[in-house]
Amino acid sequence: MKRSFLICIMMTIASLCAQAQTKDCDNCKGTGLEERTCAFCNGEGYRECDFCLGKKMVRCNDCGGTGQVSCAHCNGRGGTKVKDEWRECQWCDGKGTPDCEKCKKTGQIACWKCGAEGKYQCNQCNGSRVNKWQCTKCSGTGKVKADAEATISKLKEIGGTSGTVKVDINPNDSEEEKMRKLTKARLAHRKKVLESKGVTVK
Repeated sequence: MKRSFLICIMMTIASLCAQAQTKDCDNCKGTGLEERTCAFCNGEGYRECDFCLGKKMVRCNDCGGTGQVSCAHCNGRGGTKVKDEWRECQWCDGKGTPDCEKCKKTGQIACWKCGAEGKYQCNQCNGSRVNKWQCTKCSGTGKVKADAEATISKLKEIGGTSGTVKVDINPNDSEEEKMRKLTKARLAHRKKVLESKGVTVK
């Protein structure tokens, strides 16, 4: 009887060890990655243009922001002296500093980096507003230890002692601890059954 009893216990232990002691992480749904609000764009999906600082316009390079350029033909003088005769520059009509054609004398042009939007798509989250980082709960494994759950152990022994015992098995329990719990539960159950049949057990 003892041999059969021990064999039954060992088979139960083996069955418990074969069961998965982990489960999918509920924080990352088993992917190992969790979504967090993008810290680079504060969850907006766009970042302020670092060239125009969100103003959409930048200084015109041709005129330096003045709205006027120096005439290349008269070097900004408005004309030239030929044989003691002043001749007005025909290219700038004697102005010397004609209006800048590039910025239309405003001194500013549309920011080329953001396309005059003042912002551009965040290059960290690609506009998704979230980034995926290693899950802090499962350390990127996608698995966490299963919660302690009650394990049903069925008893089938020689001598008519049979029944069911409920044993709390924790995933963190060592094999020795599992064996101790199962043995204790089985012996308690066996004692109860025998006593119910009028057998005194000490």
